[in-house]
Amino acid sequence: MWLVNFLRSENFFHHYQPIVNLKTNNIEGYEALFRSHKFNNPEKAYHSAIRKKKLFELDANSIQKAVCTFLRDGPINQSEKLFINVYPSTLLNLNFAPFILQLIDHYSIPHQQIVLEIVENESIEDFSALTNVLHQLKNMGLMIAVDDFGKGADNINRTIEIDSDYIKLDRYFSIGLNGSKKKQAYVDFLVHYCARFNLKLIFEGLETERDIDCARVLGVQYAQGYAIGKPQPISQFM
Repeated sequence: MWLVNFLRSENFFHHYQPIVNLKTNNIEGYEALFRSHKFNNPEKAYHSAIRKKKLFELDANSIQKAVCTFLRDGPINQSEKLFINVYPSTLLNLNFAPFILQLIDHYSIPHQQIVLEIVENESIEDFSALTNVLHQLKNMGLMIAVDDFGKGADNINRTIEIDSDYIKLDRYFSIGLNGSKKKQAYVDFLVHYCARFNLKLIFEGLETERDIDCARVLGVQYAQGYAIGKPQPISQFM
């Protein structure tokens, strides 16, 4: 019952973190990050929703609020995208496509301004079914990102099987990047992989100017992290 009340009262909000083009220093978009005063760790809210079989409801309510806040307080420039975390099972829910279309129509947000960021927290049992759903969503004009590449059991499968627009590289690769030839070689491989298949690579977790410089040297075009901007209310960036 508490979860139902939690959703009804909307005891949650979002902070937004910028994603920057390292070549032009322009904002590519903002990732909406779920927050709540009732949970010191946002993942606990989702774990509770999974136990109560209310994950779709929490995901849908979070997406709606993230879009509403972004449009109300965020950038006027429609080229700046909104990255929204979503669970694979939510995407596979038969109610998701009608929900997202209704949301887009209600708020009159351009389809291509929304990037659905598939989280790594949940295993994908049926890649075929998911790729069919994503194909449908992309045909609607929405964009797709694979989150936290390099983290999770089926992460490499996701990169190959999912026809995404963005790959977000897990922050693991940013830790000690400047002194790790192996990490640099792996990032270099991904840069060339993304260039070959027309994907945009976003390096997460960059926390120092040295990290940013190293990413630039390796040819990474997009970055996210504390060195770029800390998560905060979207209005603070305007």
